[in-house]
Amino acid sequence: MRKPAGPVVAALSVTLLLQSVPAAAQTPPAQAPPPPASTTSTTTPPASQAPSVSLSADQLARIRQALTHESALKLENGQMMIYVEVIAKWPTFAEITKNYDLLNGPTGGGNPMSHQEFLNMVTPREMYGSGGISAPEMLTMALVNYFGKKAITKGLKEIGETRDQKKIAEIRARIDAELAALKGGGR
Repeated sequence: MRKPAGPVVAALSVTLLLQSVPAAAQTPPAQAPPPPASTTSTTTPPASQAPSVSLSADQLARIRQALTHESALKLENGQMMIYVEVIAKWPTFAEITKNYDLLNGPTGGGNPMSHQEFLNMVTPREMYGSGGISAPEMLTMALVNYFGKKAITKGLKEIGETRDQKKIAEIRARIDAELAALKGGGR
């Protein structure tokens, strides 16, 4: 996406104007010498001369002072860069905070919501509870899941290592017995 060139073109033309005006104001325009007489029939048109500019002494002084500063327009890597220097007093923290009492209470105009109020607003009500499952029941489910995975993994590893059908049947029966003990609590 291209940026509009209006401000850049205006700044460039003002800079070029400021750089060319003092030279034109200090030296009178040079008179073009008359063309030498020649025997050929072709004639050249006279060279165009720059228009004369009349400026007051105050305007010339301001232009000269502006030219003593470094130009704000620079070409870097084929791109025009404009630099601006802002000269101002840096505000203190006391000036920024003005009349706010940051130690003893809320700022003027009322406070926005707190972080906890925001979380309460965006968290669904279903996420507040455990769905009727108590903490010991959750621990029991986690332990059954963990030891059930271990038993199945161990049995599958043994099945993969053996080729005997009778031994495979024994391993499967043992896995089923361990899972039944976990489910029924050993009843």
